This record gives sequence, structure tokens and C-alpha cells, in this order.
Amino acid sequence: MTTNTRPAQWRSIVPLYIHLGFELDALDDGRSQVRLGFQPHLGNSRGEVHGGTVAAIVDAAMSQAVRSLVDLEMGVATITMNLNYLSPAKGKIICKGTVLKRGRNIMFTEAEVFGEDGVLACRASATYRILPKTVYDKKTQS
Repeated sequence: MTTNTRPAQWRSIVPLYIHLGFELDALDDGRSQVRLGFQPHLGNSRGEVHGGTVAAIVDAAMSQAVRSLVDLEMGVATITMNLNYLSPAKGKIICKGTVLKRGRNIMFTEAEVFGEDGVLACRASATYRILPKTVYDKKTQS
């Protein structure tokens, strides 16, 4: 990813990202990095990052990687997502998303989540559909 002096910019406004506290560290050419500081309400009963929180950051990182390759007016929808939890995610987590194959309407992605201890906590893959702007125009007219 290109290192810029200005911070990375989200390619879409998603209220859930704000609510959970996601921070976008990098976004360029089909790759992204999203960070989340641990907060107790995002944890499980053992004090680790909850699997649902991990799934949310994985989806955010992969969808933003996809969005980095399409026009801002286009939409992105998750078709499938598969997560493999490899170890507990502890403390601040970082998720790196990458587009593996770019199609006109479908993109294939992968992601890795690392805990604060540097241990790989999760590997994921997903398929995203690129939606034309007209899909959103219809929703706002209702």
C-alpha cells in the first residue's frame, strides 16, 4: 500500500464502523487495514475480542478493499463470508483485507486478523457483489 502523509479515507459511511470504533489505517489498490482498540463491551465472557466483533472488522476491511477499486457511486454487498478462528483475538486488533480477484460484478477477497500480541487470530474469505448506483437511488425515492 502506498504510504501517504494524509490519513486514509473510508470509501463509504457505515454507522456500525463508527459505533464499534473502527479506524482505517490504510486503503489503496485493493488492500486495506482496519484497526480496533479493545473495549470491554466488544469482548466475550473470557475478556477476549468477541467473534462477532472480529467478523464485523473482517467484513469492513474486505469491503473497503473492494470499494478502493470501484467508483464512489457504486455499492458493495457481501454475498458470502467464511471465517476461520485460529486463536483468541486479544487487545487491540488489526485486520488486513485484500482483493484476490477483481471481476466486473463480483470480487473475491481475503483477510487476516492479528491480536495485540501479533498472533494470527482469524483468516477469512468473502465474495462481494458490485451494485450500480441505481440500486441506492431506488431506496432513497421510497
